[in-house]
Amino acid sequence: MFREQYRRYYRALVLYVIKMVPADSSAEDIVQDVFMNLWRKRYLIEKETELRSFLYTSVRNRALDYLKHRHVEQSFIDKAKDKAPAYILNANDEEDFFSDEIFRRLFRHVDSLPPRQRDVFLKLIEGKRLREIAKEMNVSFETVKTQKARGLDTLRKQMNPDVLLWLMAIVG
Repeated sequence: MFREQYRRYYRALVLYVIKMVPADSSAEDIVQDVFMNLWRKRYLIEKETELRSFLYTSVRNRALDYLKHRHVEQSFIDKAKDKAPAYILNANDEEDFFSDEIFRRLFRHVDSLPPRQRDVFLKLIEGKRLREIAKEMNVSFETVKTQKARGLDTLRKQMNPDVLLWLMAIVG
């Protein structure tokens, strides 16, 4: 049954998402994530119209989340380019120019954080204050502080110290 649903809807859902998300591979990833969620949770959707509604709503929401995340990344890159020095030296005294690739690597590190820490960092990158984040996430101020500290600790172990200092200057 699941395989049949996958075959029936996969292509149509990818085409639907491509209208919102320009990258074909991202559209495919979004649709695959929705089907993985459907499989993991073993949704028991008996009516075809309910299944179709569930699938299209789910991929639409995931596409919007993807676009929001991309917007946050791009605004961070733009903000960082305005504030960043022309270059920094890495551990080998080689120049690492601030290019989109460096920021993408930075976001890969942020994306690898546990969900709560990642959410806190993304909101910090958007320029939000800790109290504002706590309110949005419906958690205590102390929880947000703790998640930020844990995230910084994790990033400190993974990243070039100069880039990490620069990130800390941006997120406060």
